Amino acid sequence: MQLIPKLSLSCLTLVSGFVLIGAITSIEAASPQQAADQAKEHSSPFRVIRSQCGSKAITHGNEVQLQDPKNVFHVPEDHQIVVYFEWEGPPGSHHAVGSWRSPDGKVVLNSEFDLSSSGTRYIGTWTLAIPESIATGLWALEAQIDGQPAGTQTFEIVSTRAESAPPAPPPMPTASEIYQRAAAASVFVTSLDEDGEAISHGFGSFIDKGVVLTAFQVIDGATSLRVDFADGSQAAIHDVVAWNRSQDWAVLTVESQKVPPLEKAAPNSWKVGDLCYVLTSQGQGSRTIQNVNITGLQGTPPSQQRLTVSALGAGGVVGAPLLDGYGRIVGVLSGGLAGLGSPRMGTWARYIDPGEMTAAIADLTALPIAAIPQAAWSQQTTTFADLAAKGVLITPLVRDPQAAVGQLCDDFQKFHGQAILPVRARNEFSRKQGEFALVITWGPSQKLKGMQQLRIYDADNHAIAQTAPAKIELQPHVTAYSAWKMPLGSFQQGIYRVDLLLEGKPQWRGFFRLSD
Repeated sequence: MQLIPKLSLSCLTLVSGFVLIGAITSIEAASPQQAADQAKEHSSPFRVIRSQCGSKAITHGNEVQLQDPKNVFHVPEDHQIVVYFEWEGPPGSHHAVGSWRSPDGKVVLNSEFDLSSSGTRYIGTWTLAIPESIATGLWALEAQIDGQPAGTQTFEIVSTRAESAPPAPPPMPTASEIYQRAAAASVFVTSLDEDGEAISHGFGSFIDKGVVLTAFQVIDGATSLRVDFADGSQAAIHDVVAWNRSQDWAVLTVESQKVPPLEKAAPNSWKVGDLCYVLTSQGQGSRTIQNVNITGLQGTPPSQQRLTVSALGAGGVVGAPLLDGYGRIVGVLSGGLAGLGSPRMGTWARYIDPGEMTAAIADLTALPIAAIPQAAWSQQTTTFADLAAKGVLITPLVRDPQAAVGQLCDDFQKFHGQAILPVRARNEFSRKQGEFALVITWGPSQKLKGMQQLRIYDADNHAIAQTAPAKIELQPHVTAYSAWKMPLGSFQQGIYRVDLLLEGKPQWRGFFRLSD
């Protein structure tokens, strides 16, 4: 706190017997400090006749009159404190000092001047400008003349400012209002193959002007995308701005000047147990809203921590926004969505998180929006053709696969020289087993002749192993079998994908987890 003294401290020295103009009421009772100081005055030749304080003073010649004598000052209404003293003392030249003492007992300012009179009556005033930051409580001006106590005037400073309260939270919107905003800011995203046929469907949401967030699995394998807006209009997308396979998100640039983006929730503004909302769909372009709760956390690198969300009663929510009670986007529903994998892409849920393959994989999860760097949507776009050429995208299964059933297993047995049956079918293996087996049952609808082959991919879509091509000939409506055994010794623990290729095109796809 900085006190600002007014340097117009005045000293009026008057001859004995001069009458003060105006009636000024003296203080009614001395404080304990005043009484103690006055008790000391027997050692000082100066005696206090009167002391007062106020906020305004008028000078008439050699006299001073306080217009509003008072002992309580209010901040910020009052702007100064004027303390008036009248003494009786010996004629001559003297030196006066006034010490302003704050409520904590510290002297925060000294003001001084000289007195000179041929008489015995002296008047002095001290003026203090009140800063806005002054401490409230009981203050005092302690006067000394020639080093001896010459009286103490106490006064109180109080604040009339209302205590600053934290800003009131914004009014909570209704579920209907949240639905209207989210539905307007949402789009349906359909991935298309080279023939314009649908591969998979999902949601997307505008999170910035012309920027749509969805799940990577929605765009995986696409040659292009079709985006359907809430007003029924459509747009074709041939490239992507940014993506992350393991975290399962993708950012698209979608030109639309009229779609208001969703507000993003602050990082860690959510907590387990919070009531949230998600958009779902009943098909035919419908958008519905559903209450969910954040029920926990899960996830391991490289997929990052995810929010576990209570199960939904409707499907088709992959890529949809998870919204808090104010309609702000908390995250994107993505990895770990059991049963939402596209038939032409395989069951993504068994591929997204190398650390989660058991019961937790059936839970709905959302990647927090804060995990997606905002710089991601200012990058240059990359076409789907370039991504496919670099091996970023998984090749979708053919539209009319001839492989009817495939089963990963420990072993297989042949019956009657033709049928092959799996032994101990499973999707989890240990490297100690040394190998795993795959049995394919073909149900061809047409005559086919070509080369079949297995190819194994890691979680980053890198081909790490394959079998030698083998000839196969299929007859319409005649069941046929293929079987392989693959060594596991060189594989690290994690999630792997197995593709069955016929003439280089995937006919069947499966996933398995490998542990030590």
